[in-house]
Amino acid sequence: MRRRFPPDNLPPVRIGVVNLGCPKNQVDAEVMLGQLAGAGYLITEEPTEADLLIVNTCGFIRDAKEESIQHILQAAALKRTGRCRTVVVSGCLPQRYGAELSTLLPEVDAFVGTGEFPRIAEIVRATLRGPAAKKRWITGHTALATAELPRRRLTPPHLAYVKIAEGCDHACRFCAIPGIRGPMQSRPRADILAEVRRLAAEGVREVVLISQDSTSYGRDRGEGNGLVRLLEELVGVPGVRWIRLHYLYPTRITTELLRALATEPKLCRYLDMPLQHSERALLKAMGRGGDAASLKQLIDRCRSLVPDLTVRTAFITGFPGETARQFASLLRFVREVRFDRMGVFCYSDEEGTAAARLSPKVSRRVTESRRARLMAAQAEIAEAKGQAMIGSLQTVMVDGEAPEFPRLQVGRTAGHAPEVDGGVYLSGPFHPPGTLVRARIRQAFEHDLEGEVLEVIG
Repeated sequence: MRRRFPPDNLPPVRIGVVNLGCPKNQVDAEVMLGQLAGAGYLITEEPTEADLLIVNTCGFIRDAKEESIQHILQAAALKRTGRCRTVVVSGCLPQRYGAELSTLLPEVDAFVGTGEFPRIAEIVRATLRGPAAKKRWITGHTALATAELPRRRLTPPHLAYVKIAEGCDHACRFCAIPGIRGPMQSRPRADILAEVRRLAAEGVREVVLISQDSTSYGRDRGEGNGLVRLLEELVGVPGVRWIRLHYLYPTRITTELLRALATEPKLCRYLDMPLQHSERALLKAMGRGGDAASLKQLIDRCRSLVPDLTVRTAFITGFPGETARQFASLLRFVREVRFDRMGVFCYSDEEGTAAARLSPKVSRRVTESRRARLMAAQAEIAEAKGQAMIGSLQTVMVDGEAPEFPRLQVGRTAGHAPEVDGGVYLSGPFHPPGTLVRARIRQAFEHDLEGEVLEVIG
């Protein structure tokens, strides 16, 4: 029988995990929690109650790195003043800056890269035994999660993220991800299917498929239209009601994929495709391509083939060389296309990327001002789209009681992705999370809707 740690004659070790960054990072954290729980450690959600604290970091852009460092320093403070005696830093930040971090943060006991998180129980065991000669557990690759690795999910019981691939083969000049996570690695379809079946047996009703570029799924394995083939198998899993796609590369959205979204009821009619900009010169400088006309044609085609499609995108302001005229064109593009959802990021130079060497630089003040103007324009669009939904009947998946409104529940339509898109506040009888209800929309706000539950439909 496999020995569990700690031995019975020692007090149990409480471990807390602070997870930062995107859902892809969250899946890594969930795998680590699953490994640790399986090894006999106690898991606590309260950092102040942890004997060992893991900070799972993001190292994608400057703001994310600064947030990660802040949380590491907070963990180190707990090591000085509280119960915590061991701090482990995992994820993208040590993968990217492992050697430097060891010098800058001597109070951290171990650094774990993206290739070693499935071994976290072994690493924790070694670290708890005392000062170790090996402080950095970092390899030159990123681990690919498998269905066999247990997960302790951080999402509500009816919702799960499933990582279908790791890494990226695109050469976007502003992006550090290929340097951190490596080239594209697609999981075998059978392995993904096994994981989704297990999740469905646990009560998961919505599966969100994620990767750095989901439209490229299978290309590294020689599979043509691999994403569509995967979806064809996943829709047959009993119990799963919604399957949602995130992170699609615009030029790789195929007619076959759009037809699947239009005809398969389990596939959310939702496209998340970051466009980054609309101006040809800037897109070329970013290493992407296209222009406002071709991108608008793509979106028109998606909307014509998929009725009631929700389109989410993201843009970057302040990319080196972005002029006032180019930004004005981007703002006009946003107002003309009228995206359903939109995020905007301020450009920051990232070490090791080609864009960091480009000039002229756009000041932080101008970059942030442009971001604010784009978001203000989108707020007007979102509010108008919400107002147009008043009186309509919508299918809503219940997420649970609304924390800020105890007499209401909150849920989401197929056009509301978890965590990023707002939701629907529901009056009427309470139903278990994961229940699909039909609701009449009565009010609309910038990001949220309010509706009345009329009936349960699944």
